[in-house]
Amino acid sequence: MKDLESFMQTETFQQFTTIPVTDLRAKSYLNNPNAQPGDVVLYLGFIEKQLVAFRSLFAGSIFSEYQPVRFAWCSGNWVHPGYRRKGFSEQLLTEAFTDWNGKLMFTNYAPNSEKLYLKTGQFHPIHQFHGFRGYLFPKTRKLIPVASKNWVTKFAFSAVDSIIGGFSSVRILFFTPRQNPDFEFKHIQFPDVECFQMLRNKPHNHLFSRGETELKWIFQFPWVSKDRQSATEKYPFSSHSTSFIYQTVKVFIKNKLEGFFIFSVREGHLKTLYFTVPGGIERELANYLRQYCAEHKIEVITVYKCELAQQLFKRNFPFLCPKKYGQKIYSSFEIKNRANFQFQDGDGDVIFT
Repeated sequence: MKDLESFMQTETFQQFTTIPVTDLRAKSYLNNPNAQPGDVVLYLGFIEKQLVAFRSLFAGSIFSEYQPVRFAWCSGNWVHPGYRRKGFSEQLLTEAFTDWNGKLMFTNYAPNSEKLYLKTGQFHPIHQFHGFRGYLFPKTRKLIPVASKNWVTKFAFSAVDSIIGGFSSVRILFFTPRQNPDFEFKHIQFPDVECFQMLRNKPHNHLFSRGETELKWIFQFPWVSKDRQSATEKYPFSSHSTSFIYQTVKVFIKNKLEGFFIFSVREGHLKTLYFTVPGGIERELANYLRQYCAEHKIEVITVYKCELAQQLFKRNFPFLCPKKYGQKIYSSFEIKNRANFQFQDGDGDVIFT
């Protein structure tokens, strides 16, 4: 990893038609508190000096049986369309297995990527999220690929979106938020001193112990930027968004700070990411999220936290078409007593994108 920054300055890198890493991700990898100088985080496949495949990873760590265990999150996998189904991705994955002593994990995957990983026989699920996905002001032209095929489909689906938007606007008129006077929610962008103090004082048993150091790293070195740069157009994954924010919500119960949680909103899609809250307040959290989505005309909401998802299913109005939604976290190595650990919605690279 120590050579990553210099590699990006080389003529070879500058001439790539598809780049394997952006400046933002490289800075994140280099400042990762779990990283070490000798880590390999980028694997490249060439044919006659042409980049035809790459795989990127970033370091993570867990405590298993009171011992730190370092591993790598699989975070980016690309193969040139003309060279797919030829085994290049598997070859790079094999190299990663060797360099990381067989300790890899992945989540936040597309169906085809999941099939590729499972085909190796090396990965097994260590956690299944049972979450909630609801639509409020959905844009069919985003959800249905054929919507952008030509001007006819664009016009047709735009008309459908207008109808859905009008319908949802009427529904919201009948939405009355349920407010508990004992609860107060205060918004800040990133966790503050009080939040980090709470993390230090409050014991937890999350497998991926992202505390103050990790959260500061994540927010100081984001992967997504609102500024479009020419290089980002050459990168095949998330790097630019016209609308992307983090929101931290401090939870006060009877005027006392009892916890906080974090979510992101990217181009109308709200995703919950991180929770440090008391048990038993999921109904109030669900009420808050329903109200926030209605006030900000959120298109889609995704929640992985099981207890919170259950509350949203119990009273899903004003969302349209609520459905069960969740992914798994896969590991290539055994984690003993994993049933005793908890998981965060934003584990892996979810919190970055």
